[in-house]
Amino acid sequence: MKSLIQDVGAYAGLAAFLGLAVLALLYFAQARDVRRLREWAGGAPERDAGLQEVTSTVAAERAEELKKLEEEQRRKEEAKQAEERAASYRETRRERRELGLPEQTRWERIRARFGAGPAAVDGANWRSIALIAAAVIVIGGGVAALALNSGGDGEGKGTAASQLRPADVEVAVLNGTAVPGLAARFGDQVEHKGFKLGAVTNSTSSFSRSVVMFRNGFKPEAEKVARDLKIDRIRPMISDIAQVSAGASVSVVIGEDQAASAG
Repeated sequence: MKSLIQDVGAYAGLAAFLGLAVLALLYFAQARDVRRLREWAGGAPERDAGLQEVTSTVAAERAEELKKLEEEQRRKEEAKQAEERAASYRETRRERRELGLPEQTRWERIRARFGAGPAAVDGANWRSIALIAAAVIVIGGGVAALALNSGGDGEGKGTAASQLRPADVEVAVLNGTAVPGLAARFGDQVEHKGFKLGAVTNSTSSFSRSVVMFRNGFKPEAEKVARDLKIDRIRPMISDIAQVSAGASVSVVIGEDQAASAG
């Protein structure tokens, strides 16, 4: 009986030892898991920041992909519209050929000469039109200013007229009245002032007031003649006077006002 008790005690001690060993292992495992759980809980802000960074990266990539898709769609739409315009342009040209008209209008030919294609012709590049219109306005303004400067009255014109040499100016004298010899008397005055005397004859029509007429481009000469002969009217030369002036650049037509003083 005593031997049995010893055997049972030995087995019980061995079992207790094994139980303590297992319990120790479980304790250490639990402690390790608790330590890992604490470390994981302490790293929560870093995990949130990393998750946000990943989320932002994914969102940026998706936005870039969406932008690329929209750009591709826009290019496809523009290509489709360009093809439709080209097809419409070809159809218009075909209809013009069938009607016996030139394939291109005058405006289209002008645009084609400056390198604009059918799409540009059909779409009407308004920037080019605005530039052309501005150029036309500038050129027109320059021409108008030049015309005013060459044909207008002013101090500058008076200075130019005073610098002319009378001997270089041919002056015709026409009698615009019924008083005989009036043109010859004024012709003497023209020569006395140093001008080159041209034709001395009668006008085809009568004039109530004396006038100095000039051909295109000879207004300064006419101003000098009028000033020296004390005639206050200056006009461009009309065709009737030009026909009897024998090519003179300036013609003095004597009117009834001078006939009264001559008489």
